[in-house]
Amino acid sequence: MPAPLTIYLARHGEVHNPEAILYGRLPNYYLSETGREQAKSAGQHLAQYELAAIYSSPMERAQETATLISEQRSNPLEVAVDERLIEIYSPYDGMSHTELEAINFDLYTDTDEEYEKPRDVRRRLIDFLNDMRRQYANQQIAAVTHGDLVVSAFMFAKGQDENDMGRTKTQANRIHTLGLPEIYPATASVSTLIYTTNDPHEVPNYQYHRPY
Repeated sequence: MPAPLTIYLARHGEVHNPEAILYGRLPNYYLSETGREQAKSAGQHLAQYELAAIYSSPMERAQETATLISEQRSNPLEVAVDERLIEIYSPYDGMSHTELEAINFDLYTDTDEEYEKPRDVRRRLIDFLNDMRRQYANQQIAAVTHGDLVVSAFMFAKGQDENDMGRTKTQANRIHTLGLPEIYPATASVSTLIYTTNDPHEVPNYQYHRPY
């Protein structure tokens, strides 16, 4: 049965991306020097907490971030990789940011069924969260993932529909209006999800922190 748990959900640090493209699930995209410093800042923030585990998306940038977070601890933890934390599956990988700005970075509307929809992202994220609540009852863990998974967690915590990622091709990103202090989760930001009961349907409390 799911139990109380605090999960620190971190976005990976800034990526070296001189082409300014959506790198998505493309391989060989690593942290920039700024991104490495951001990840260290996230690790210094998280070092104050007694973590039972650190998880990461399988993408290189996420594993780099998770490793740097762990290295800031007096008792570094081995990073465990979990596929449920991976970047979204989208047909837009490799497209320029300029092109994507024209559609408000809506990576979901009217895509083929083989690609993920907001509900698919939400469901695999909640599956991960519930699994962690069973494995680490009454403890604290950290997990490094990607921007839209953080958004999905935020929308879940705010009681929004599972098909809602806060933006469409004709409607600009509105998560800021729902209470996020930025228009999108910053690189190496930490979103805290706090579960306090055994209710498998509990909606967690949400807190946001940019550590730099």
